[in-house]
Amino acid sequence: MIRSLYLLTLGLLIALLGCSNSEYVPEAGENDYLASLDLKDFVVIRSKGKTVTLGTDEESASIKDRPSMKSYFDYDFMIGKHEVTCKEMNLDCEDSLPATDVTYFDAILYANKKSKAEGFDTAYSYTNLMFDANHSCIGIDGLIFRPLVNAYRLPTEAEWIYVANMGWKPEQAWHNGNSDFKLHAVCTSFADKNGVCDMAGNAMEWVYDLWVPFHTVDVVDYVGGRASEGVEERVLKGGSYNNDPSSLHLYNRGDIYMVASSTKANYVGFRLAFGAIPTPLYLDKQGKEVLQKYTVMVRTNTVKQFIGKPLSKMVFRDDSRDVLVYVDFNDASAPIFELNTGVSAYHPDISPDGKFVAFCTGVEGISGKSKVYVTHLDEGDSSLIELPAESAAIPRWRILENGDTVIVYVNDAGSNKDEDAFAKQETWQVRFSNGKFGKPEKLFDGGYHGGVSMNDRLAVSGARLLRANVNGRQEIWYNQNQACNVSLSQGGENKTLFLDFGGKTGRKFVGESYGTHERALIADSTGKLLTSVASPEGYTFDHTEWIIASDSFFVATLADVSGNHKKIVMVNSNSGEILPLVEGAELWHPAFWSHDRDANTRWDYDSLGLYYTENGQITHYLSQKMPILWKYRDTAEVVCLGNSHMQAGVAPAQLSLFAINISAVPCDLHCVEYLYETYILTQVPHLKYLVVGIDFDLWNEYEPGESIKYNMGDAPGFKYDINHDYWMEGVDSDFVDRTIEIASAYKLYAPIRENRGWISGDCIADWGSEGKEFAEVVVDSTWSDDDRRYELNYAQLDKILKIAEQHGVVVIGLILPLSPYYKNTGSFGRHGMRRSTAEMLTERLEKLAEETKNFVLMDENKMGYHDYLGDMSFDYDHLCKDGAQKLTARLDSLLMSLESEK
Repeated sequence: MIRSLYLLTLGLLIALLGCSNSEYVPEAGENDYLASLDLKDFVVIRSKGKTVTLGTDEESASIKDRPSMKSYFDYDFMIGKHEVTCKEMNLDCEDSLPATDVTYFDAILYANKKSKAEGFDTAYSYTNLMFDANHSCIGIDGLIFRPLVNAYRLPTEAEWIYVANMGWKPEQAWHNGNSDFKLHAVCTSFADKNGVCDMAGNAMEWVYDLWVPFHTVDVVDYVGGRASEGVEERVLKGGSYNNDPSSLHLYNRGDIYMVASSTKANYVGFRLAFGAIPTPLYLDKQGKEVLQKYTVMVRTNTVKQFIGKPLSKMVFRDDSRDVLVYVDFNDASAPIFELNTGVSAYHPDISPDGKFVAFCTGVEGISGKSKVYVTHLDEGDSSLIELPAESAAIPRWRILENGDTVIVYVNDAGSNKDEDAFAKQETWQVRFSNGKFGKPEKLFDGGYHGGVSMNDRLAVSGARLLRANVNGRQEIWYNQNQACNVSLSQGGENKTLFLDFGGKTGRKFVGESYGTHERALIADSTGKLLTSVASPEGYTFDHTEWIIASDSFFVATLADVSGNHKKIVMVNSNSGEILPLVEGAELWHPAFWSHDRDANTRWDYDSLGLYYTENGQITHYLSQKMPILWKYRDTAEVVCLGNSHMQAGVAPAQLSLFAINISAVPCDLHCVEYLYETYILTQVPHLKYLVVGIDFDLWNEYEPGESIKYNMGDAPGFKYDINHDYWMEGVDSDFVDRTIEIASAYKLYAPIRENRGWISGDCIADWGSEGKEFAEVVVDSTWSDDDRRYELNYAQLDKILKIAEQHGVVVIGLILPLSPYYKNTGSFGRHGMRRSTAEMLTERLEKLAEETKNFVLMDENKMGYHDYLGDMSFDYDHLCKDGAQKLTARLDSLLMSLESEK
């Protein structure tokens, strides 16, 4: 409500202030802290009270840059006059050049290093770092941005645009017309009145923001998108020495390809900002404000190594928002989902098979009516299954000795301190099978909601006293000292985990004094204390629960000195080692499920289907295409392979023959040949036609094998396939289902799956030329004077044809249309290659098609003299939806003609 009123006031303020970057004069005494600092090569930006426009409403702009959105600043900040240099980062390059070929992670680690060196707090915290062979950081566990501290950090996109707008003169920057396609020393081009230089051109720059679409709303202190389902795409600003000045706009938000945090390029660097952001605002992909709710602090593999089991999930309650939250640690990126229960949900517990979660509407220690419900995990079914009982609380799953799955619950979860009140409580159980409850049956008197052993011989409770039911005999353990958060292990040893209040019995056992909940205590099946684990300094334990089917590991929340439940951790009770899992505002009642892989399957769930990783992958399109390949491997008759041009240009569902589009980004002919020989050849037995993208101007980008490496990174799924010869003996439905299950965690996968790998964007007029009959060139075309690169790619095509001929497959070489205005340049396309070289190669392909029975050339570009005009394009060199429909129809006619000839 306060935020809404603030935004309403903001709307009025923006209306009064008028257009972007309206003038505002700070009152005397404001920002004394920033003004008092003497940071070398940094300048104070007086942004408080002003607005900035992000994005654009220009129809010719990329859909990723539209619409425009206004952001209001409630603070000032400082920004570096120039990009961070090689000398400052101690890189092996000329001192005065911008530091490039660095990942997003490298940039923020440098910011932290600089903060520490100058005596400031750090803006970024984390739990673990991962590096590649070149010592670049390619992954960070538990990364948290701390916007409220004064520290060096990456600027936000809003900050970057605000500063750049003070002196935006791309024609005076280092661009493709004057740079000789290489970096230049910082501040050797135009600088604004503050001395800030190179905002346009030279090196493209990382900013803090995760990319999400802009929305037509006015916002305050915008800091980008919030991590959610799907690939985390980063924003890049400013363009580089590769770009034409007419294509450099303040609103541009990225590179030609999707950019992840681990991406590196020799034209991408960064500059730093400094200062706190008092009220950071994030938006999700639907334009809704996202609170800084949860941060997963650990990678999936770390969790698996910690507990020694490959499968794991967690559910907890967000008490600040009255919702249950699900973290799928089976997935490489541990996505977080909120469960739509529709009712208040406490004390969740995950079923032994990991498919369901049970919860109640009551709370431990409070008497009264409560309901127990069960709902699905993973299946998208949010319907509730209600336990038929007048009152039920604290559900706990267990498996009986006869193999039945049951839920144990109590009819009242109130305090057990009063003997008479406790005697009126009851413990029940009910079978649960095929999504339905059986008939409830009473186990015994007393509300033993801490758990019941498999053989019913031990039950425990701890809402005030640590009570136990031992072989039908009621006992009070722990010398009748106060205890709570009791949990009985289900691993076979029947250990009791609980918290106390630093009483005499606990102090004597530990051998020192401690405060309330500062120790987690563990007793054996007779109540004898075995061990204790200290909470981390500055925190106390709460909501302790054994991990399902474990006697050694438990989860707990950590409460700070103010009682805020900020973190959920996993604890090894034997070693005392603590692993942070999730951080948030008010996290309660964690339930953690872990399991060994299915004994009936031959697949290794540590690797199977895990095609997604941040480490070393430039984009993640191939990771989303692999499930499509496995799903349709026995059905596909046509497979399309190539780069982003093919990915956008051919819609498989519109072809008469069953087709899939497995194009990846980046993917030259080395990549195409690799995918064909390893995956397509072995897994698609009914293949008739292989459609290969012929992208001449991309034949310079990568050394042989490099492009496929950038698609795979260190994802274990690809390594698993490689180590098993790409499953030449075949895969089964479990393999396919598991692969699809993992991919389905990402919203990005759904439209890709529905379109069988086709990804295309909205249409813009006249190839984005804005009436200038212009097309951008970002690489010097003279690279093609050296024939090595394109000859290596041509040789790969020859190899593909020979393999295809042996298997009766016809190869269609498809030259996809590019902007017709490349006719006005010396380049074939955006990435260079002289037009004369492309003409020569086209003639070679035409001759090859005449001489080779299984090769057909389909040239839809015709050196720019094509008929894909009007609203047929997405940008300079990609078709949009309408263009793809036109091209696909022509491809279908060709395929039907070839079929009729058979």
